[in-house]
Amino acid sequence: MPAAHPPLAGQVPATAYLTALARARATADPGGVLRDPYADRFARRCPDSIARVTRHTAGTSVVIARTLAVDRLLSELLPAESWDVCVNLGAGFDARTHRLDWPGSCRVVEIDCAPVLDLKDRLLPVATAPVPVERVRCDLREPAALARLLQPRTTGRRTLFVAEGLLAYLTAGQVRALAGAVGEAGGAGSAWICDVLSPASARTLTVAARAAGTALTMHGLTDLAAFEAAGWHCERLELLPTARPPTRPAGAGAGEQLPDGVLRLRRVAS
Repeated sequence: MPAAHPPLAGQVPATAYLTALARARATADPGGVLRDPYADRFARRCPDSIARVTRHTAGTSVVIARTLAVDRLLSELLPAESWDVCVNLGAGFDARTHRLDWPGSCRVVEIDCAPVLDLKDRLLPVATAPVPVERVRCDLREPAALARLLQPRTTGRRTLFVAEGLLAYLTAGQVRALAGAVGEAGGAGSAWICDVLSPASARTLTVAARAAGTALTMHGLTDLAAFEAAGWHCERLELLPTARPPTRPAGAGAGEQLPDGVLRLRRVAS
């Protein structure tokens, strides 16, 4: 997951560590429902200055709810349709290629910045995954570069995209550009599972990060306009614990207030 500002050369963004830390803590909880035996490999490397962010928020519970929601949507969608490739945008230290059941016909492409994937290659090699996995280095704030990387990997293939914990670190304009690049790469019929924050939640988390001494800036979305402009239609919304139920049916259209949640989007013909 890219940080709101470029990390120092060779530095793993704080967000990758924070997600791994939350998953490792949940896995260690005997009463918990998430089991990610790989998360601790990365969580043990989390600097204390980054770990302090979770002491100022309910971030761990939200990350776990988000992870479980994405797991659930993936587990429903993967066997229901014939997918050729799954592209994990801002893959971070995600271990779903190792811990979920994947159709043998669906290969996985993980995209993130070089420091994240370099460490991931050492701690969770692709050779240990039961499905074919390719890791591609890219700054996801550069949609033109992303489009060039995606084109040979997705053209003519049924493509499912995942972006967990990514969009909150992009401005609305960056989300719109990313949605356009992803939509063009996947084409009509492609699907995208991603999570969003409301502006209020983004402000709260930004303040908490600053209080912990970590310069993270979070961004919220007020509506679906950034997605709809690129031809994405919301099929489903799963609320996260911080979210208030929407006043109207989820995904009904641009201009409505989005709650914190996980979306399942479908690319419609332009």
